[in-house]
Amino acid sequence: RLIDDLLDVSRITQDKLALRTCRVALAEVIQNAVEASQPLISEAGHQLKVTLPRQAISVKADPNRLAQVVSNLLNNSAKYTRHGGHIELSAQQAGGEVIITVRDDGLGIPVEMQERIFEMFNQIDRPLEQGHKGLGIGLTLVKNLVEMHNGTVVARSEGLGKGSEFIVRLPLSV
Repeated sequence: RLIDDLLDVSRITQDKLALRTCRVALAEVIQNAVEASQPLISEAGHQLKVTLPRQAISVKADPNRLAQVVSNLLNNSAKYTRHGGHIELSAQQAGGEVIITVRDDGLGIPVEMQERIFEMFNQIDRPLEQGHKGLGIGLTLVKNLVEMHNGTVVARSEGLGKGSEFIVRLPLSV
């Protein structure tokens, strides 16, 4: 998985990754991401709550790449939340955009790192990481893929030990 992510970031920076966009149901993308992340979430004993709007929402997106974005965020939450923690995944429509939020009650992000967390190879030095130390490319990939979809992603946390929230905003499909 790490090698695939690194290759994807390399393709993006060399402008060699093309999205295969189509009009796709957001619920389907979310379902695929949850299925991909469920083994890691279950292994860690986490409770996952998924909240989707009642009305169908469509986005113009590459369904595989958008599912990869959501799955990467879910995987990070699973890795950096203590055993038996809580993860929430929600999606909603607001005006002309879709907002996808992944929130956890995990280890959190120091305030000074919240802007830099998306930089390549950037990692937070945390002694409580439970043996999960990646290469620092997953969130770079998330940011790049979201931007290729004309969207934005931000990280929020009240600090160490206070959980994290990642908010992805994408334009609605018309």
